[in-house]
Amino acid sequence: MVQSPDLKLNQPTYSAVKINIKNPAVNAPKGETGKTDDNGTYNAVDITIDQPEVNTKPVYSYPESNSIITYDMANVNQIPVTFPISYQTTNVIIPKTDINNEIEFEFDDEPEEIEEEGEEIEPISVPEPNYTTVEAEKAEVEEIQPDDNIAQDIEIMEAEVKAANIQKPEIIPGEEIKPDIDLAVVVDNLNSPDFDTQAQQMEEIARISLDNPENAVPYIVREVFSSLIEITQKDTTSLAAPTDEQVTARKKLIANFMVAEAAKAKNPQAQVRLPYQLTEREVAIANEISPMEQAERNKEYALYTIAILTKIYTDEVEKQTGNIVPMTDLPGTSAIVDALRYNPNSGVKVAAIDALRHIQRPEYKEELSTLFTLAQADTNPEVAETAARALNRINN
Repeated sequence: MVQSPDLKLNQPTYSAVKINIKNPAVNAPKGETGKTDDNGTYNAVDITIDQPEVNTKPVYSYPESNSIITYDMANVNQIPVTFPISYQTTNVIIPKTDINNEIEFEFDDEPEEIEEEGEEIEPISVPEPNYTTVEAEKAEVEEIQPDDNIAQDIEIMEAEVKAANIQKPEIIPGEEIKPDIDLAVVVDNLNSPDFDTQAQQMEEIARISLDNPENAVPYIVREVFSSLIEITQKDTTSLAAPTDEQVTARKKLIANFMVAEAAKAKNPQAQVRLPYQLTEREVAIANEISPMEQAERNKEYALYTIAILTKIYTDEVEKQTGNIVPMTDLPGTSAIVDALRYNPNSGVKVAAIDALRHIQRPEYKEELSTLFTLAQADTNPEVAETAARALNRINN
């Protein structure tokens, strides 16, 4: 080992230097100092040293060495590749080898027995390898022969299983888990050219939204609202309207209904004589709905559906953020207002008023009062009466 140096021995003494300066003259002109050929520079210092002694005691001590041994001093050009050295010390000198020469190692077949005085070392017994692979385990299992008792136990267990009539569990393949709401199918149905398909999809949305509002949140997306708005803006002028025969049959059917209701109001047990005797064909024709009427009916359904989803939207925003969405920013509200102001069908206008009443809240009172006041002046008496009732409920 390398001995630790004594720090006290490192203290410098500097006791042997004497500097005597007489008549200093630095950088004097040539010849003024009295010396010969000194060029007049730095010739005024006279240093006298008598028996110098500077730290003459040894400081570092190494075993078998007077100085630190390095690789350069040992003539080692490169560490051989064949020796995996993790660290070196100054006590190790690696001999110079040629890395191009192959080093051969000879191993004896039998290990040499090492004997030391006073103690005998027993040879180390290496355990047999424990194979845990599947092949080895199978081989071991095949080598094991069950005795008669094990065979009898197996037969008894098989007999008990047969007696109990235990059936193996039936494995049913897993089914693909689909979301509760397939938006792609919903949008396709809303955009379908078949008016009944549109109506059925809107009825489904309204039913889910009214029964479980939290389950209707997936419907509140841009694609659904855009499809509903397109339904409210459908141009029905080119679609087939009811025929004159249908109109006549409906008028007769409505007249019979009004007479029957008036008679029931007076005497529920009395027999009523209807003004028109309609045949089965006339009743069937009266109940048929023309394409134009289907499209106008779907406009009413779309207005109701927009109002239901919009109310759920405002409630969810208020619940999560505590904010109230302005009425002008509600999705689909502009389509409801346009239907109330510009649609010539009185049924669609009444549906628009009912839709606005569904989303009303105190924060929307000013906007709704203006809309209902304008609708109260409508030429259609049904529209005007519906708007007056809505305005009265807001103010009271």
